This record gives sequence, C-alpha cells and structure tokens, in this order.
Amino acid sequence: MVKAQSKRIFELDALRGIAALLVVLFHFTMGRKEREYGFKFGVTGVDLFFLISGFVILLTLEKTRTWKEFVVNRFSRLYPTYWACVTITTLALLIHIGFTGYPLFKVLPDYLANLTMFQLYFRRGDIDGTYWTMIVEMLFYIYMLLFFVFKQLKHIELISILFFPLIFIYSSSYIQTHFEFWTFAISIRLPLINHFPLFVAGIIFYKMKFDGQNLKRYIFLAICFICQLTLFKAGGRSHYYLSIYQYVPVLLVYFLVFYLYIINKLRFIVNKTTVFLGNISFSLYLIHQRISNEILMPFFTKYVDFWTACLISLLIVIVMAALINKMIEKPLMNYIRKGYRQAEKDIALTVI
Repeated sequence: MVKAQSKRIFELDALRGIAALLVVLFHFTMGRKEREYGFKFGVTGVDLFFLISGFVILLTLEKTRTWKEFVVNRFSRLYPTYWACVTITTLALLIHIGFTGYPLFKVLPDYLANLTMFQLYFRRGDIDGTYWTMIVEMLFYIYMLLFFVFKQLKHIELISILFFPLIFIYSSSYIQTHFEFWTFAISIRLPLINHFPLFVAGIIFYKMKFDGQNLKRYIFLAICFICQLTLFKAGGRSHYYLSIYQYVPVLLVYFLVFYLYIINKLRFIVNKTTVFLGNISFSLYLIHQRISNEILMPFFTKYVDFWTACLISLLIVIVMAALINKMIEKPLMNYIRKGYRQAEKDIALTVI
C-alpha cells in the first residue's frame, strides 16, 4: 500500500488513474470490433473525471483566500502541461506527415487557438480529440469562481440544484425535437450543461464527506443521477457508443464508488500502480489519443498483432506522460505557485 504523505487524497488519485486508463483503452479500440470486449465503456471515463472535479474544486476553494490565488492555482495546474501536450502533439503530427498536406498557415491558427483552451469560441477545432473536455472544465471553474467571489459557496448545493428544472426542460424529448436548432446551439456553445449534474454530484459528495450526510443531500444526489440520465442523448459522447441501458449501471457504479469513498471504504483501490497513473493522469489523458491512433498503433500493427501493438503504444504514452509530469507539470506548477506566494509577500511588505 502507498504510505500517506502530504495532503494528497490517494483514493481520488487512484480514481483519476483508473479513469485515465479507461479513456486510453477506449481510444485504442475505438472504431474496432475489439471495443465490444468491454472497452467501449471507457468512454464514460470522463464522467468519473467530472465527478472528481466537482469534489476537488470545492475542496480547493474552501482552502483558497483570494480569487487570484484560485486562478493561479488552476493556471499552474493545467496550462503548462496542456501547452506541452498541444505542442508535442502538433509537432508529432507535422513530422509524421512530412509537413505535406498540412500547411503551416492552416495549422498555426489552430495551434494558437488551442493554446488558450477556448478554441471552441474561436471557432477552431481541437488538435486532439481529448481537448473537448477542457472547455467544459474551464466553464465549471468560472461557475465556481463566481460563487467564491460573491461569497455564496455555503449555498452552492441549493443554488446549483435550482438550475436543474431548466436542464430537465432542455433535455426533454419535446424541446430536443421541436427546438433542435437552439438545443444544438446550446450544447455546442455551452457544453457544461451536458455534464453539469456530474459536477454538482461531486460537490454534494464533498459536502457529505466533510459536512455530514442527511436526507436532503441524498435527494440532491438522486436528482443529479436522474438529470444526468435525461442528458444522455442531449450531449456528451457516451450515447455514440453505449445504449442508455448500458450507461445507467456504469453511472450507478461511479456514484457508488464515490459513496464508498465518503464512508472511508475505498482504500482498497489505492496501490502504487493506481496512484502512479493518477499522478500522470492529466498528461496521459492529453497526450495519448492522436499520437497513439494516428502514429503509434498504425506503425506497430504492421509488425505485430493488435493487442501487442496496444501494449507497446500504452507503454510509450505512459512513459511520455511520466516525463511530462516530471519535467514540466510538477516543476512549473511549483515554480508558478511559489512565485505567486513570493509576490504576495513582497506586496504585503511594501504596504507595511
């Protein structure tokens, strides 16, 4: 077992690692008959990520003093790693195709737009398919930051739940059918709506863990669960690969896993492998898809069988993610946060 250290929550690290591995294996088998061996369920790995994010962001804000500290915290956690992965993926694709058929004047605007994480609003596509979740996360951070700035975190459960009637209306078959243009526009331009109940469920699990369990919170969780099911065909990616009957038990498992965590019964998933994968999960999630599907897998399947190619490709992207985590993610995150704390101290001394 992994020994406790610092203030890490190892169960959540392990869950991140499991979620990342589910997504990677899903992408390796996407579009192939092998996905029917159970790997297609990996498409729901992002649902688990969103549940974790709802929990962790509230945890972060509860320990945050100013909005600037939260922005620096999120920026240092995400952007250096994201920039590295965007750059590596872009260069790898350019080298792979020999700089032909992919003109620099076309890739450069896409590359620059992707560096912002807000490429959706620049009307530019994602360089890697996994990047679609980043704008969902960013919109959720903005949502949470507003609660923090206006000092309403104590009311976040109730206020969030009050949005759900609108989501139920938006996801209803009548609205989806008769107002297809508008619901499609909302789904594309405000993608947080398609996953909002998952984030809120993470928030409620946080409250249950640290503020106590009660009937109201169990009811809120049930509403989140049902609401996410109503959104199954309205947005997200799971409905392209799973039926609603397959999605329901998977989502139920994720909720039950989180419940085990809040009652301190999830320690059994914590080991060196899951925690390691959790530590590199962000890098692994960002770096694996296009490099694997368009470069590694096509190359190795020329010489070995599919499963051996999968294993080799998996090992390569894990090594890449580990190197990014060690050389970029951790040092730059610590450097930026340390610099911010020092700047705050210098400002305080100047004021005094």
